[in-house]
Amino acid sequence: MSQENQSSALGASQTLDLTKYTLASPVEIVHHLKAIAKSGYMVTVFSNKGKTFILTRLLEVDAKKQSMIFDWGSDEATNQQLLASERNVFVCSPEGVKTQFITGQVRQVDFEGKPAFEVDLPVQIIKLQRREFFRIRTPVGNPLLCTFTDYPGAPIDLAVFDISLGGLALWLPDLAMAGFDIGTQYLDCHVDLKPFGHLQCMLEVRHRLPLQMRNGQDAVRIGCTFIKLPTQMENLIQRYVGQLERERRAMMR
Repeated sequence: MSQENQSSALGASQTLDLTKYTLASPVEIVHHLKAIAKSGYMVTVFSNKGKTFILTRLLEVDAKKQSMIFDWGSDEATNQQLLASERNVFVCSPEGVKTQFITGQVRQVDFEGKPAFEVDLPVQIIKLQRREFFRIRTPVGNPLLCTFTDYPGAPIDLAVFDISLGGLALWLPDLAMAGFDIGTQYLDCHVDLKPFGHLQCMLEVRHRLPLQMRNGQDAVRIGCTFIKLPTQMENLIQRYVGQLERERRAMMR
């Protein structure tokens, strides 16, 4: 479970010095995982070399046994693939802090009369603050559209360039387009994250970056941060990003 393996599991386009973001103390690891279990945040577990994943919750963290128990998945075939997987990546975002760690093979156990998974605690955990979330590029051929319902005059749709749990970037079709200065907020925005559902969010413009497209045309990319994004919507984005990452890795293979 080297730090190099942890870094590659991030799937980030940028390189981060992960040393300052890593928890390696057993006490810190147990404390952080217990907080996640208590909060009930959804956790995505990627298994089978990233080919499959389940959404689950941590149920119990045992400091003495150095193990944790997490909920059984909804799809039996995926559960069996997870049981056979020797290396698994856990990802979640409690309180806007992305948590990621790698474990070995899991075991099936009974927990309060129901099937569950048990696994040894990780030797280290990576915690990235919201602003350090990697952003994943959205499909070019079938771009996501963000609808700004409360844009002055009439609702408008902007193409989404990339997305993360921290926010998203969009293309402005007109350099002189009004209403997207830094600090501008839109409180009724919608993105259809097919096939996972409909993202409803509030956005604040944080960055404006003038660029020149490959065809020579000038353009502006704006970076927006989510405002008080509900946990339900974070889970939706997490599932969508997870699917894009799986597709990206499949194409690389």
